[in-house]
Amino acid sequence: MEEAFFCFNCGTQVKCKSCKEVIPVEANNCTACGVPVVARESKGQVNTFKLRENKEERIYEIKFTNEVGKEIKEVIADLLKNKDLSSSNPAYLLNPEEHKQLNALENSELKFTETNSPTKRLESGLHSTALAPAGMQQPEYPHLNDLEILLNLKENEWLLVFAFYYSNYGVNTFTKDIVWQVYKDRRKTETRFKNLGTNWKSLFKKFIVTVKENEFRFTPAGLHKVKSVLSPNYSNDKISTSGQKGRNANKSRPNSIRTIPVSRKVVASSIVPNEFDVYQNAYKPSLESFFREKNPGYGNPNRIVTIAYYITKLNHQEYFTEGNIDFAYRILNLGGKPAHLKQIIINLKNERIWFQKILDQSVNGWKLTRQAELFVEEKLPVRV
Repeated sequence: MEEAFFCFNCGTQVKCKSCKEVIPVEANNCTACGVPVVARESKGQVNTFKLRENKEERIYEIKFTNEVGKEIKEVIADLLKNKDLSSSNPAYLLNPEEHKQLNALENSELKFTETNSPTKRLESGLHSTALAPAGMQQPEYPHLNDLEILLNLKENEWLLVFAFYYSNYGVNTFTKDIVWQVYKDRRKTETRFKNLGTNWKSLFKKFIVTVKENEFRFTPAGLHKVKSVLSPNYSNDKISTSGQKGRNANKSRPNSIRTIPVSRKVVASSIVPNEFDVYQNAYKPSLESFFREKNPGYGNPNRIVTIAYYITKLNHQEYFTEGNIDFAYRILNLGGKPAHLKQIIINLKNERIWFQKILDQSVNGWKLTRQAELFVEEKLPVRV
């Protein structure tokens, strides 16, 4: 025992390792040779890990010394990559009540202080969705890829839809940066980009409001609008509603003698069906078989581009006409044939860049663009 340098009970150094002189209690150095005494406790810097709930800013802090922090840092890094708060995370270091609360925060952001950068936060915001309030069951909405096929919307309505999807269906706030970036990725053309600012500002009339700088939320009218836009029958409802308004306006006019000449309302000219080869041969399927294979759904835009593709690509006609489309609707016995077929084709030419007008004035026809061909080849049939 006389040769011992440390107390067997508390582990405190009692003799100098260099000169074997007895060290007084609480001494930091040997009184004989000046050699430092072994440190009694760690002087390492304390590292802090934070677990923060994004919406309410509820922060849990866990502090470790350097030695422990080095061991736990890799665990934290793996959790950040997988975004999965599993049973292997450091939550077991909290007291039981905090541990219970932590498990309930399925969408909390787990971060180490050293990795907190604006770029990481923006990337996380683009791909994260927050949970709906407890007890509220969120309705299921189609994937954005399917919406681009199913719906024919105005550009400001597309902005509204993107904001809806990236705010957890209107539950949370959203930023202009995220909505604009998604719009540019999915809808960008030269004309649309020029009008992006105008379309964005038009939403502030009643659909969205500012919470703070670059952060916005939906108004009740905005939520009602976007949910009606996502209705499968929205495009057809717009046409039928406008027609109904016109009929109601005519009925409401009193019978009276007109003293001032007025212009007559322009009525869509009737379309004469223009036949084409719809039958199967050695080189192509029948129109009915091709239409069934592509299954474009009930929307007129998808139906029209599918028929136009059959006429120009499989029948090898140079162009198609409104009469060809009318004839195909009759052959396929399709309901809901649009009354203003020519106007719908013009709209698809301008908005989706699907068609090109034949410049020859003696020909009243349309060509299919490469963009329309790729749509039929790659996007149809619609994936539900």
